[in-house]
Amino acid sequence: NKVALKNFTEEELKEFVKSIGEPAFRGSQIYSWIYKGAKTFDDMKNIPKSLREKLEEVSFIGNLKIELSLKSKVDKTRKYLFELNDNIYAYEMIMSFVKKVLSNGDDNIAKRIDDGNYPELKHIFPDGQLIRKEQLEELQKSFSTISLENDKRFYIIHDSEKLNVAAANSLLKFLEEPSDGIIAILLTNNINLMLKTIVSRCQILTFSKNKLEDYIKFNQITSNITLHKLFFTIWKNKDELNEYHRNFVKKVIEFINYYEKNKLKTIVYENRFFEEFNDKIELNKFFECVILFYRDLLRYKFGSDVLYFDDYIDYIREFSCINTEEMIIKKINTLLEKVRLIKNNVNTSMFIDGIIIDMEE
Repeated sequence: NKVALKNFTEEELKEFVKSIGEPAFRGSQIYSWIYKGAKTFDDMKNIPKSLREKLEEVSFIGNLKIELSLKSKVDKTRKYLFELNDNIYAYEMIMSFVKKVLSNGDDNIAKRIDDGNYPELKHIFPDGQLIRKEQLEELQKSFSTISLENDKRFYIIHDSEKLNVAAANSLLKFLEEPSDGIIAILLTNNINLMLKTIVSRCQILTFSKNKLEDYIKFNQITSNITLHKLFFTIWKNKDELNEYHRNFVKKVIEFINYYEKNKLKTIVYENRFFEEFNDKIELNKFFECVILFYRDLLRYKFGSDVLYFDDYIDYIREFSCINTEEMIIKKINTLLEKVRLIKNNVNTSMFIDGIIIDMEE
């Protein structure tokens, strides 16, 4: 009957720590360690050994409700749909469970899984914008032979809302006629886009959204606030923050600054901002950052605190003087409409020209 510490708020964790005879401030320390990514209680260096041992006996760091659910039903339902809600810890926790089941304590198998070199675990990713029928057929073919290494096999379908109709129907048959020991894990950030017949055949497990303020607080970020907030929001904290991200945000700010001061003239010099970021994914992230800037600008105009661009408050103040609320709203709507077109095969230069012209009409 261990409790899941990751399910607690900071105040709840302080109360829990008090209930086991420890001072409340230890709850805040433990909460901070959890959101720094501590995997075990031994990682919590400023927590006394006696408390770490006590915690080990009565609690668990990860989302215990999900792990217990999987463990207790792994030989029954074998079909799980995880609604991720962009939770940056979700995939790590899911893979932790997968490794426990497949490796059964064998460090060599766990390492092969980490290296992507274990045949009883298959990953399906979108091929471009869609997951195609051929990918599902190849998966079923690979699982049609007898496993030589394990009596359990997993397949994980990433972004499963991107299954095309043919692939979804192929998967549906696979879900309805599972072989012994085959465990399906479907991951999605938008369950509403998924085929209802697939959703109905899976056990649904939902992760809560991460909070931006928790990420900043518990990683003790005190400088480059905007960079870290955008990294968390736009890149979902999936990579190591590095010079690429710093340069990316710098170019976003340079573009906004130049555009606000030069308007349509920006078309002539747009290459200086976009020559490094011109594939569809980067272009989408670039304008997501721009949209967040103008939303902050609108919040400032309405007397609220900015959410992302704390480090560029001087620009926010400057541009609030030359933009009315109506102008800002028009720019945000234009950007939102245009960004939806990025998934199409658009000419980058013409696409950017169109954004600048439409924002100025």
